[in-house]
Amino acid sequence: MRRWPVAVAVTAALVAGCSSSPEPDVSPSVSSTPTASASAVPSPTETASATPSPSTSASPSVAATAARDGCPAFDATGASASSDDWTDDLSDRLWGVTMRVGTHECYDRWVLEFKGRGGMPGWSVTPHEASTFAVDGSGEDLSPALAGSASLEVRFGAWYDGTALDRAAYDGPMRVITGGFVAIQDARIVGALEGVSQVGIGLDELRPYRVRWLEDPPRLVVDVAK
Repeated sequence: MRRWPVAVAVTAALVAGCSSSPEPDVSPSVSSTPTASASAVPSPTETASATPSPSTSASPSVAATAARDGCPAFDATGASASSDDWTDDLSDRLWGVTMRVGTHECYDRWVLEFKGRGGMPGWSVTPHEASTFAVDGSGEDLSPALAGSASLEVRFGAWYDGTALDRAAYDGPMRVITGGFVAIQDARIVGALEGVSQVGIGLDELRPYRVRWLEDPPRLVVDVAK
């Protein structure tokens, strides 16, 4: 893998899959504007690929959540997570297609769907006790802030927009406002720099979460416990 010396700057207007439960695939109602709202719709059953083994850092504020009422156990609240050596695992064979947010009985779900033939790119998730964080490249705080009082900063080693790879431009929503979900309030693509894309997920508060990579089609998924 190699870093691409191209920067994509974006002005904002934003895994974990169950092997046995359906993805709460909530397709945004996309209009001509780059902002979409989410609404519940039926969704197909999904099959997860091999689960990556994330590394975690920071001292979690609570222990890993136990499964309850049929819900899966999630990682601890407040801990950062990443795939192994994620900054060295950049893909020039994947590019973003669309972003969506859905809801499930046990969790809310964020999805970034890709095209291409590459495997899982490197990824990292950093929780913040605020609805903003530093934007890659400029170092300035994300503005405007995400909806909610906390956030997850998601970074992954692939272009969310295919133009840097002479592929199709990203045609999905740049922002999804959920309008009443329990955990995820907002999702926004922030931008991309040197082959690393940055996304913000606004939360009502810091909550346990999990990360997965799913196939057919390839997508990075973050589930946030309710």
